[in-house]
Amino acid sequence: MAAAALIGVAGCSHSDWEAIAMGLNMAADEMAVTLTQTPPYGCDYNAQGYAVCDDTGDGFADRYADPAWDYVPGYYITPATRINDYGEAFQYNASCDCWYREPSLDTYPK
Repeated sequence: MAAAALIGVAGCSHSDWEAIAMGLNMAADEMAVTLTQTPPYGCDYNAQGYAVCDDTGDGFADRYADPAWDYVPGYYITPATRINDYGEAFQYNASCDCWYREPSLDTYPK
């Protein structure tokens, strides 16, 4: 089995190895986002120090945060409203430092 793997590796060019490395980096970046626990519909920092947000409410980050749009602890610019991929709107409430559901601002996904 190991000999077959070495024969397959021997035929790889430099560009093949670059493509493999790029794919592994992309997978690591995706895991850094999706394996980070955050408050439901909230944002926090992942282990690498990047701000990430949960848009689905499952408590795990779905994407990297935009500090101009998302409230992330430590950022001072907070948006009034944010809409997830399902068209559900949420408004930020500074008194509880939380997002609450606001159905009147819902949009339909494209």
